[in-house]
Amino acid sequence: MIELTPEQRQAVAKGEPIRVMDPATQDWYVLVRAEVYERLVDASLLAAVEISSLISAAMLRAQQAFWRDLPELLKSRHYHGQWVAYHGDERIGLGKTATELYQRCLQQGFQRGGFYVGKVETAERPPWEPSPLEESLYEFTDDPLVPRPSP
Repeated sequence: MIELTPEQRQAVAKGEPIRVMDPATQDWYVLVRAEVYERLVDASLLAAVEISSLISAAMLRAQQAFWRDLPELLKSRHYHGQWVAYHGDERIGLGKTATELYQRCLQQGFQRGGFYVGKVETAERPPWEPSPLEESLYEFTDDPLVPRPSP
């Protein structure tokens, strides 16, 4: 059980997160009120559902197959920068250009939206996961000294 100091309790009461470090692992954690955490989780799940509902099941399956195989493809320098196409769980082929692979998939009778063409390169997150929103301090600040855009 973790006990909050009076300063931490006051910060949490104001809605401020508290950064704490585990001295054994040197890992940092952020403590927030449970309802704040639940709102963040709910918003994140909702965003993921909204994005995945925009992607056809066939496209999602092909993207997931690409991401499943990507670490193995990245092990070979020969594949870096090349393009790869997937239909369902099946790898259709590799090529020097995305256009080459699109044409190959269409020639094999695959419908647009039913296959995925991706580049063999390091990426931060799969395309079906929501990306973090970029916040502009100019637009979202509560500071009265920062000018706001006129309507």
